[in-house]
Amino acid sequence: MRIGWVVDHPKRDLAGSVLAAYQLALRGASVVIVPMYEQGVDVPRLGLDALVANYARAANLDLMRSFAKAGLALYVLDTEGGVLAEKGGNSPPAMAAHIRNSGYADILSGYFFWGGKLHQAFNDNETMKPEQLHLTGCPRFDFAAPRWRALLDGKRRGYLLVNANFPLVNSRFSSTPGAEREAMVRAGWDGAYLDRFLADLKIVFANYLVEVGRLAAARPDRTILVRPHPFESEEVYRDALGRHSNVIIDGTGSVLDMIQNAAAVIHLNCGTAIEAVLLATLPIQLEYLNTPTTAGHARLPARVSRAALSFDDLLAIIDDLDAETAKFDFAGIHAANVDAFFHRNDGAAAERIADILVGAERSRDPFVSLSSALRGTRPNPSPGQIAKGTASLLLGSAVTEKLRTLSSPARRDKRIAPASVAALLKRIAIHDGRDPSLFCATRARCKVTGMPLASIAIEKRREPA
Repeated sequence: MRIGWVVDHPKRDLAGSVLAAYQLALRGASVVIVPMYEQGVDVPRLGLDALVANYARAANLDLMRSFAKAGLALYVLDTEGGVLAEKGGNSPPAMAAHIRNSGYADILSGYFFWGGKLHQAFNDNETMKPEQLHLTGCPRFDFAAPRWRALLDGKRRGYLLVNANFPLVNSRFSSTPGAEREAMVRAGWDGAYLDRFLADLKIVFANYLVEVGRLAAARPDRTILVRPHPFESEEVYRDALGRHSNVIIDGTGSVLDMIQNAAAVIHLNCGTAIEAVLLATLPIQLEYLNTPTTAGHARLPARVSRAALSFDDLLAIIDDLDAETAKFDFAGIHAANVDAFFHRNDGAAAERIADILVGAERSRDPFVSLSSALRGTRPNPSPGQIAKGTASLLLGSAVTEKLRTLSSPARRDKRIAPASVAALLKRIAIHDGRDPSLFCATRARCKVTGMPLASIAIEKRREPA
């Protein structure tokens, strides 16, 4: 069985995807890690039986319909499936209604859920058949479980990690004013609500930068690592905080590594508070910066954090971190708040997903179509999509993807290097007590022409008899 696994942002999603691929390879499947922006041209040339997509939204519905029409079994593991709103487009009832009413329910073979809350909403709304709804957890967080945690860089360095969460008002990938708002409206959010929320968020963001600067000045002996959201521009942070010698602005590497190495995580309504709880690192929420609108948008991060109710309160917490961490009930907070949205912290999400995928029946021959690749697998491709498909067929998407980064430098972070995947795969195998030489990660090639693709193939070699 050959399974494609779509990756949106490698810095955030690649490690969990490789862990899932490793578990699938152990079960005899071959896996192809597919960069999200290349799936239209790569998937038709890979000979896949199934595809795990990174989300099911209006923006990719036509593409998913084309894949399903070609016979691919489609599954979704939403990369934003954990920290959900209580109201609006990504609340559990709204997400369930979207899948049911948009047409996705008719083309999906299965849906993998981070936690029971969303799984229950899909069941309550009869979104899909119960046997198609799988409560698994998300492999991204398997590395926070004791079983895999040793793969993180676990040496604590004592810095204060400031995690930011403002891509809607500080976007790295969109330069068009209002583009983020319009994308959310298309996803089901009320426009009037968004106008209030985004107006408040701009003010909160400005105040957040001020408070981080105040903290740096008040505690010059503390190293402060500011980590922008993967979809945020870093320039605003450098302009606002670059004058402080004890502030480092760095969004590279795994956020789990950074949390594991931190003395505490400072944030405002950021989902990384969950990872902090999983790794027993104190999450501190700057609650005093919230407005009623921003506080109500996603309440889970606040519920799992130690609230700082003023700047002086923040300083008091930081000055007594050992005691604050010791009295923080990590296990109780996980049971009361985290489990429903992120499932068990047992390191077995990748295994549960792998078992489901390899146990599924194949209904048609593997999908291979050069004509689909030419059109980007769209029913009505734009001239740009046809041009991209043509260039990819002539040169291979490994080349065209690289050329694309020359005109769009922000896309560089979306590329996936075979060497990075191979290194991850080796570390996972060794930690799991397996011979790493049995697992290989190489540049995928077109099943028809042999041209090198942007996607990365992962397989387990046969062990010698």
